[in-house]
Amino acid sequence: MKIINVKEENFEAICEPLCAAIGNFDGVHLGHQKLIEECKRHGYKSAVLTFYPHPSVFLKKIPDYKLITPMEHKADIFARMGIDYLIIVDFNDEVAKVSKDDFIIWMKKLNIKSCVCGYDFTFGRKAEGTIIDLMKEFEFYEVKKFVYDDVRVSSTYIRELLSFGQIEKVNRLLGRPFSIRGKVIYGTQQGRLIGFPTANIDYKNYFLPASGVYFVTVVVEHVFYYGMCNIGNNPTFNFSLKERLEVHIFGLDADIYGSSIEVIFHQRIREEIAFRSKEELIEQMKRDKQKCYELSSDMNFTK
Repeated sequence: MKIINVKEENFEAICEPLCAAIGNFDGVHLGHQKLIEECKRHGYKSAVLTFYPHPSVFLKKIPDYKLITPMEHKADIFARMGIDYLIIVDFNDEVAKVSKDDFIIWMKKLNIKSCVCGYDFTFGRKAEGTIIDLMKEFEFYEVKKFVYDDVRVSSTYIRELLSFGQIEKVNRLLGRPFSIRGKVIYGTQQGRLIGFPTANIDYKNYFLPASGVYFVTVVVEHVFYYGMCNIGNNPTFNFSLKERLEVHIFGLDADIYGSSIEVIFHQRIREEIAFRSKEELIEQMKRDKQKCYELSSDMNFTK
């Protein structure tokens, strides 16, 4: 997959005609996947045209906006889906002022001949452009809303599910397990003092699931391990104002500080609890680990 960065008028010309799926695609959920698969069906090279940062985030000046899938992670998913081109529009003040007609000119300069959008897609200054405008200029394919269990699947809905720790439902709507990538950073190293050494992950701007303990698999240097992840402030022992993402990796006894790893979430075991003592916490963690082992016996390593 080739990545094209569009910064105002500065971008690399594409010689091959494209069919482009257009949107923000945070999460790349099942609804997004329908758009992407549709753009591979019409005889052109396939492309995804997306924006960074998200236009709503830029325009509303939302600080530290959390994403289900940050751009680098998203790009890997697109590549696995067989997309030929990823076109990333650098969304800034100048782009925000671009009229719908000028945006269509941009699309034509990118050699887009056909496009695929959701039914509610808008574009251009003050969202003045609609799919009706695209239908006049391109071969156009509209994808209807994707409904699961009588609820429209959206990135907003998936964030809501994550905030309640409903990982299994999130995974069904994503069509793959939710995961977070990050670098292992130095923490307080208190976990090993109670028999549960953990890797402390710099999760950057990922949207974190609800605090609690999760059964996970962890990818370290392309090797998969089972693990137990805790998200939260550690109210009993080693309290932190900022939420931490820490993972106890089963069967790994190596120094992985500075390594980039991926934590893949399968099930929430319990919520985070403030225990009366460190000893009570340790006993609960032993039970949590046993529960994770039981769950691991029913699955194979899959991403």
